[in-house]
Amino acid sequence: MSTRVAAPPVLQRWESFQGAFFAPPNELRVGVVQILDDLLATAQQLLRQDPPRPVVLPARVNGVTHYFAIAFSAEQSRVLRELLQSHVGRTWTDFDGQSLPGGSPGDMLDRAAVDFAGDHRYVYRFQVADEASARHAVRESVTALLDSIAGAPRRQARLSVPIGRLIGNFADACAALAEQESAAAFAVLAADHRLSQANRMFLQVQMLAAFERWDELDQHPELDSLLRLPRPSLASDALARLAMSKLPDPPDLAAFGPIATRFNALIDSVSTIRSAAGARYYTLWALTAGESPDMVRERLTRAGWSTDSGVSALLHQQPQPRCIESAPAASSVAELRRRAQDAVEAGRFDAAVDLLSLMPMEVIDLPAVVKAVSHALTDAAFALLSRHRAVHGDDAIRRVSGRALQVDTQFKPAALPNRLADLFSASKTPQQLTELVESIGRNGVAELRAPGGSDAASLAIRKVTGSAGPVRLSPGLDVCIDLVRDLRTSDAGVDDIRSLSFRVLELWAYHDSSGDRHRASRIAQLVGGLVELGLGVKAFDEVVELVRAGWDPFLTDADVPLGLDVLEHLLAHRAAATNSLDVFAVPMLSRIGPHNAGRIPPAALAVAIDLAPSFGLTVSGLSPEQPLGEPAAKIRPGTCVALYSLQEQALERAARILRSRHPNLDVLTCADHVATDSLRAAARAADLFVVMDRAATHAATNALKADRPDAPIRYAAGKGSTSLIEAAEAWLREEATPVGEPGPDGLR
Repeated sequence: MSTRVAAPPVLQRWESFQGAFFAPPNELRVGVVQILDDLLATAQQLLRQDPPRPVVLPARVNGVTHYFAIAFSAEQSRVLRELLQSHVGRTWTDFDGQSLPGGSPGDMLDRAAVDFAGDHRYVYRFQVADEASARHAVRESVTALLDSIAGAPRRQARLSVPIGRLIGNFADACAALAEQESAAAFAVLAADHRLSQANRMFLQVQMLAAFERWDELDQHPELDSLLRLPRPSLASDALARLAMSKLPDPPDLAAFGPIATRFNALIDSVSTIRSAAGARYYTLWALTAGESPDMVRERLTRAGWSTDSGVSALLHQQPQPRCIESAPAASSVAELRRRAQDAVEAGRFDAAVDLLSLMPMEVIDLPAVVKAVSHALTDAAFALLSRHRAVHGDDAIRRVSGRALQVDTQFKPAALPNRLADLFSASKTPQQLTELVESIGRNGVAELRAPGGSDAASLAIRKVTGSAGPVRLSPGLDVCIDLVRDLRTSDAGVDDIRSLSFRVLELWAYHDSSGDRHRASRIAQLVGGLVELGLGVKAFDEVVELVRAGWDPFLTDADVPLGLDVLEHLLAHRAAATNSLDVFAVPMLSRIGPHNAGRIPPAALAVAIDLAPSFGLTVSGLSPEQPLGEPAAKIRPGTCVALYSLQEQALERAARILRSRHPNLDVLTCADHVATDSLRAAARAADLFVVMDRAATHAATNALKADRPDAPIRYAAGKGSTSLIEAAEAWLREEATPVGEPGPDGLR
């Protein structure tokens, strides 16, 4: 199949366009009429700008004057249409606001204009009434329009997306296992001047670990530097996952020796554990240093990690060493001090806190206390700091800590439920809100993982939901969505994730009428994760009611694709005994018809038409097979597209619609969890493989990549059939020969 060559820049196409445009059937000739030459000079000036600006040129066909207005991007096309409506209108012309139709252009002039613009949607053609006064009026209006375009200052998007939003998008993509989206988000961050080189590396490490690209991470040229740098907890967790990938499951203490030598103290406190791999690394590091299994178990239990099978196996296989558990005699203080200093230097800060807590409150130990507490954000650490403050005073703490202490030295931070409540308080200043967000980002997941932590946070969110009057949602609601995401990726218990997810969804549904599409897409991801956990009929019905309650701002043409993604996900997990999904589906699907079909993306429209009968609806006058304004494509017989997704209903729907819209297309479907022979055969046979990486397994996608090293793979943007269809049809438009253009044999 031929590969389409990128079009040359607009200015380079200008000469060839003039030759094609000012030729029959156009009766106008360059260099003959001064008015035409003036318009061409204006057009050339507009095209020389960066980016090139829209142009308007006349033609005369069979004695009738026509104008062609040509833009070069979707945004320019929208603005040009508005300018034509305001300057030209329909008094002297037949301008109807519609661009040229897709498919085969009407004549040579249409074809020349579309080739010049690059897309039929960027070209407007209108005819002028056959009167001298009309031609004069339109000519003056067009001149004024071009002056307006030329004189308008170049508009640039100077608003920078907050760096926190960009990092949040990246984290969302990694949590959803959307590898392509994660790579795109990382590319944006890597090019952002606000991010340091070290932070770029930390994010890259997180991305590689999220998709288990262990060889690539292990061979990272900066890995040794990363292991020496102070790191955020998520980067440390990613490196711990790399380390654990080298060990058997359950992990073996004897095999950990070489790993420990290379990776050292990756996880220095239970408060920085972010995954089961991190908990196992922490346990191995502590046991290798000779810490008591009982004390390690007690810390991990308080932090909510002792139930992990690998951690339990490690703790039960170790003999109990002798340890000092009571207040030491004076003669043993020096030994405790030495052991505490060794623990600090080895990055075992919880052990250092335990040892320092057994010693008298002496000022000589303040440096070790401050350093240990700054890393171990645990109740025991804060209690140790409070005792030293009571003896030595705040000034002594400040003299030792300087800028090194990253925790509040005046008092222990409020519990997570209180901080969550404060996020929604209208009395908090922006600075206070920033501090709250940072505090929750540091150790919110650790508090959620602790026994009862998730229940307490859920109760706090429910109290906010039930409060009278308006609620300030930003940044509180977004932080709560972050917590659900991070709790899920931490391998927390199903009940905890389900409870917190439900309360955050409830808060959004009852209070968010902002129409924030970014937040709605995150809620869609939250809902998908919630129903995948498994819900009874009553709980499922409540989720549907909450989604419907918050969806009114998104009952628009632009939001149909997102709504369909949510609908398909709910449909795939619907309990057999419920019909509650109608309350969400019917308002969205029933508003679609011929009047607005042109404003809905074709793939989404086809999916909506296909879904409508499931809810007793029909979309009159439309069918999934219609090309819906997209240029028809001549697909070479035997062309094969394979689709991969674990969302089997969406997979089959996408395949069915693609087959109906493209009868010559061979469509294969794959829903394998591992690298099966059938999956590998499809990978080798298909001209294109479309992967829904949000609903895939690493084993399957790695096999696909291995069997298609140079063949095209495209990625679906969502978890519904719409995104599968869009990815496939985008490739078909790029690769297939459009109808009306010469094929390899010269035929049309």
